[in-house]
Amino acid sequence: MRSRTLFAGLATMAATVALAAAPAHAATPGLVDGTLSALGYTCTFTNATTSDKPPNTLSVDHTTVVPQCGAGVTVTLAASPTITFNDAAGTASSAQIDVSGSALGMTCKYRVTNVSVTRSGTTRTYTGGPFTATKLSGGFLCPATAQVASASFTFH
Repeated sequence: MRSRTLFAGLATMAATVALAAAPAHAATPGLVDGTLSALGYTCTFTNATTSDKPPNTLSVDHTTVVPQCGAGVTVTLAASPTITFNDAAGTASSAQIDVSGSALGMTCKYRVTNVSVTRSGTTRTYTGGPFTATKLSGGFLCPATAQVASASFTFH
């Protein structure tokens, strides 16, 4: 059961990681780093490419988000999420993030909707959580929902 829950939690973390990725069509690309925590495990990624820089709406290139999770877990984004910034409210948000996670020979796909994180002061570091992901596909060992305890993203 622990491996099932671990897998679901890490897949949800991957979905949250997606909050920080975008396609390369903007004239001012940027970068984003992220850290996600769930079930006592932490996944990190650095220098994922974004299509623009905050406060402009941007996408994160899902092919450049490569979370390092350890424990034999791999997480990938299914698509490049769009991130919208509201500087007056100090938030960044994404309508939908789809991720796949693999562990112990099992793959599960999850979706997180209406993700929002809060800016730290006037920096471009955003934190949030917990987030709940809903299973899109995967075997019976993939839980119907999973949670990420916390997420942090820094755009640069």
